[in-house]
Amino acid sequence: MRTKEIASYAVLICCGIGVAAACARVQAQGMSPVIQEFTKKARGAVQVTNIGDTPKTVSCRAQGFDPDEHGAPQFHPIDAALHVRIDSGRVVVGPKSSRQVSFDATPTAPPAWFAVTCRFMPVEHGAGLTLAMEITSIVIVNGGHLDPRDVAVSAKRAGAKVEVEVKNNGSGLARVSSGEVHGHSKHADMGTFILFPHQKRLVEADWKETTMPETVRIQIGKKRLEAPVN
Repeated sequence: MRTKEIASYAVLICCGIGVAAACARVQAQGMSPVIQEFTKKARGAVQVTNIGDTPKTVSCRAQGFDPDEHGAPQFHPIDAALHVRIDSGRVVVGPKSSRQVSFDATPTAPPAWFAVTCRFMPVEHGAGLTLAMEITSIVIVNGGHLDPRDVAVSAKRAGAKVEVEVKNNGSGLARVSSGEVHGHSKHADMGTFILFPHQKRLVEADWKETTMPETVRIQIGKKRLEAPVN
């Protein structure tokens, strides 16, 4: 199993127009790790943390998702072919306390991916608006191999940035372990990200150098792919 911290995805429920002030007073809750990776099947846990001063009721569920071209998850009902068991019963988490929620999944045909989404609700509902917070942890189940010949890379400079497009035309899934833009002994880091099957990923790298960027390089396993910066 491999765990990596990335930007979390949190959604405030009932935070519509006119309740911004109330939303600002909501104390953030915690959930970790933000993303976990497994091979062939998943068996793990997330830790939910109540950072606030009052007890919270926490309930968790599994969701399906597909990433958009920037990597943000677009949620939908989970695929019936992905068998996920999750401790979805409600638990009370005291102030400044944590609990673990376990899960396991056995995909019919990996790779597969899903989200563990946990909702935090006040145990005692006061008068007026009750606010809930949902936080999501991503689970990736690796399987099979991504053929680098299925990956196409292109890049162009746009002002002080280099815009990189990485397109996976195959059915494999893999992590881009590193990505860099190079030019005249200078380089800019693109970070690491997951390349999903039949998906396009757009990544930006800051380039404030006076010299022109020349080449973009990404590393997938032992294979390095390069493309010129136009």
